Amino acid sequence: MLDTLPLQQIHNHQEALHQEDFEAILGEAPGALFPECQELVGRYDLRYNTLQGVSRDRVVLRVLKTLDQNLEVAGTHRKQRWEDGWAENLSNFQRTGYDLAALVPKFVRPQEVIRLKGEYVRPVSSQFETNVVEILRYWMFKKWFHAVDHIYEFGCGTGHNLVDAACLFPGRPLYGLDWSQSSQAILRLLKAEHGFNVVGREFNMLEPDESFDLYPRSGVFTVGAMEQLGCQYHGFVNYLLRQRPSVCIHVETLYELYDQNVLFDYVAARYLEKRKYLQGLLGTLKTFEHEGRLEIVGTIRTFGSLYHDGYSMVIWKPVEEKM
Repeated sequence: MLDTLPLQQIHNHQEALHQEDFEAILGEAPGALFPECQELVGRYDLRYNTLQGVSRDRVVLRVLKTLDQNLEVAGTHRKQRWEDGWAENLSNFQRTGYDLAALVPKFVRPQEVIRLKGEYVRPVSSQFETNVVEILRYWMFKKWFHAVDHIYEFGCGTGHNLVDAACLFPGRPLYGLDWSQSSQAILRLLKAEHGFNVVGREFNMLEPDESFDLYPRSGVFTVGAMEQLGCQYHGFVNYLLRQRPSVCIHVETLYELYDQNVLFDYVAARYLEKRKYLQGLLGTLKTFEHEGRLEIVGTIRTFGSLYHDGYSMVIWKPVEEKM
């Protein structure tokens, strides 16, 4: 009987994200969300339907069936896949007359179910995931990069994260590091066509180039890039420790944050294991903190796409900043 009900009758629990939701997620006091973020919250359609009953069961079953499949795992063998993906964005960027919207990665699926507040939800707007990430990104830059002189994104892909940094901090030097030639081509166009003060450079996070030095008073971030390192992230973390930037932020899936006694988290953890995505980073950072090498200043669980929470954050600082 339920299977024949209209979709809206199966999941009719509609809510929306408001300013206070972002403040709660980010650990900000009531009313303390940056004005830039408040403006975006008011501008975007952040309504969603929380999936219940049969509708939720269908999503869980879909996830479980995916876990039964042979899934492609992370690693260097996927380099050409990323090159091809960023090349597609590059082509679209050029074809649309350098429209910044063309830089949104293709793995962001506009009509997909989202993981939010311990539930599977279906957004009303096709841009929900992109919009929420933009709000989180604005907060991250305003909170942690306001006092740095240089900003580096490792694994920058299409450079779409650096676009927000360029808008928030006009003229500040930005650096996009990626192992893809197409990524660097996009950054050159961002500089030429939009006037952003951004430089692209080839960099393999699995084999960090120790000759590439960061400027003092720098901010470093990654977004979904360390995910692809699996358990081979130690070289990159040690590289950052030797470079001693002012602050590092990783917006990534964080395996240790999943409560595997809860089905919702258990299946996400299994997905990371199946894909050989990032595991152990938070534990390693805590070990380094115990050894006095760095300070973890924040760990935040935000939301995710269908299979896992890819937008959690860990913020840390080397104990001794580069002077």
